[in-house]
Amino acid sequence: MNKIDLYLDEVLVAKNGGRNPEYHEEDGQRVMKKSEIAIRVLLGRGQADATIWTCDLSHDYVKINADYRS
Repeated sequence: MNKIDLYLDEVLVAKNGGRNPEYHEEDGQRVMKKSEIAIRVLLGRGQADATIWTCDLSHDYVKINADYRS
């Protein structure tokens, strides 16, 4: 679990299973304003990859789920 890295496009949000100490909220906000973004999760468990496409990021869906953030 402590090997996971999470990227929003080129922005490294989580590093080694925790918040990237160099992450800035402004960078994440900049990426989230785009109409399309890539979310990349590196599990640190070898050489394999998969692609998952999704599209349910309508304004209402994002608004409802943003309420979970503190």
